[in-house]
Amino acid sequence: MGGSRIVKLICLLALIVGSEMHPSRPTIPDDPKARAIFMIAEMNRTADGFLTKDEMSDIFIKFDLNGDGIIDETEFIAHWTLLSLGDLDHAVTLFHRADTDRDGRISKNPDYSHLFYYFDRDMDGKISEAEFVSVWFSLSS
Repeated sequence: MGGSRIVKLICLLALIVGSEMHPSRPTIPDDPKARAIFMIAEMNRTADGFLTKDEMSDIFIKFDLNGDGIIDETEFIAHWTLLSLGDLDHAVTLFHRADTDRDGRISKNPDYSHLFYYFDRDMDGKISEAEFVSVWFSLSS
């Protein structure tokens, strides 16, 4: 494990322990399904602890059931249900939040581009597990 990764892990653990010891502080959002999605996507290409644009694109492709480059709500919900990612309300909410141009579908341009940069909170060109889980939680709640 690299030195910077260890430092990040220690910081994350300190935040978790600190929030548990101080009940007035808000808890850090966590979502086991989001972590599972992250791990599946992250393992597709490189197991480096981050999602690249290509790895995020792999997630997009899996939801695009008919391969036309566009994910409609029916496709999204069908794949969501197939993978047991959560309840239907969360699927609908997440779909409509991912549809950044509000045209009733998620497309590579502009929705996918906006989504990648939305997940990449620190703008370093890659998405950490913490970034992914935090944004996923905010989008689905």
